[in-house]
Amino acid sequence: MGLFDLFNKKLEKKIQPDNLSMMLAIPEKEDIEDQEILLSRLDAVPEIHIISRKKEDYKMSLVIEYREQEFQLLLYPDSFVLPEFYRQQHLFPDVDMKKLALAESGITVEMLFGENSLESYHLQLKIMHSMLPDMLALLDISSEKILSGRWVAMAAASKVPPAPRYIYTVQAVSDEDEVWLHTHGLNRCGITELEVLHSTKITYNSHYNIIETAANRLLEAEEPIKEKEPLYLARLSEDIYMIITLIPWAEALKEYDEDILGGKNDRKESHNGYTSAIFVYHTEADYKKKKYNPVSIYDEVLKDNPIYMITNAETARMRSLAIERINYVRKALEQEENHILVKIGLIVDEEFQNEDNFHEHIWFELLEFNGNKVTGELTQEPYYVKDMHTGSVGTYDMEDITDWLIFTPERRLSPDDAYLFEMQ
Repeated sequence: MGLFDLFNKKLEKKIQPDNLSMMLAIPEKEDIEDQEILLSRLDAVPEIHIISRKKEDYKMSLVIEYREQEFQLLLYPDSFVLPEFYRQQHLFPDVDMKKLALAESGITVEMLFGENSLESYHLQLKIMHSMLPDMLALLDISSEKILSGRWVAMAAASKVPPAPRYIYTVQAVSDEDEVWLHTHGLNRCGITELEVLHSTKITYNSHYNIIETAANRLLEAEEPIKEKEPLYLARLSEDIYMIITLIPWAEALKEYDEDILGGKNDRKESHNGYTSAIFVYHTEADYKKKKYNPVSIYDEVLKDNPIYMITNAETARMRSLAIERINYVRKALEQEENHILVKIGLIVDEEFQNEDNFHEHIWFELLEFNGNKVTGELTQEPYYVKDMHTGSVGTYDMEDITDWLIFTPERRLSPDDAYLFEMQ
């Protein structure tokens, strides 16, 4: 198949660790003592039907039907104290952290995800929003992340699921010399948490892109990739491809000194379950011998312009969300101080076309938006379209847009957090 079977389909049976998806909604003001009110709101959602319910003490077990699938939920009031590390992971500027720090209780929902993790995550957001539509914030306990109540409302109202990266958090633990990157939130999807060991303060941003792309690929796979099997992740240059593999943490640690950050001494209470470190196969011969290398062997070339693998399914999701919220781009273009990029799917040259490579998605600076046509200037050199270069100007259909970014004087906005544009 070439590139030593980049899209190897040898997959093991889906591992189902005992991990439910846990979210806790913090109300703005509302009294949350009456569960019947919350359940009536949930049952009023057109796509959701409560099949059965059973209350034991203060906890309510539910089975609901959603899009012809059944899901199990556990609903209960819960006490709340804001953990300090949640503050550090906070990325939503509209969350009132002072109010959140004073909150004492909320509603927790534990949920068992279905086969499609992204749809399950989207459903859980809809459940939380339906019960507490004016929530102050949502704590995604599984990923150790704070979500804005306004963001949850926007996501719940959308026909398109949010980006896969919202399912998990990539945390960076550092000391004077090293950075240990690891995820939280993937186990609830029935897949391994991911790590990059022995990163540095210079290279961890590049390694973050590796771990994020790998997580997104695993979330889309029908089954978890088998350990030590190859997975194509990125094109690093004209002739260098990144092929990753996953190594269980205990085996991965054998490649490093005992006192490495993220070593056994750092795993006595956590990070000692279903988690794997990312390594790479440098050559086909390495793959055949199962000789894996740390991702750091590519640190120099990662400084350039790698193209990370995005599947057709994820591209379609991104396009749908970008088009659903395209009016934010129109409004932003009316203000001269804003800078806007749109990602266009260019048809690649015939010599490069195959079933997995028909479009190259690349960024343009938006110059004009006229009706359903956009005109932009290419901001980077394409790999697969030889007659176009940085600075080339073209006009394209709005439907060719697969993503966009708005840069205001205050912040960068994407389709996922576009609601912030209205708050400026």
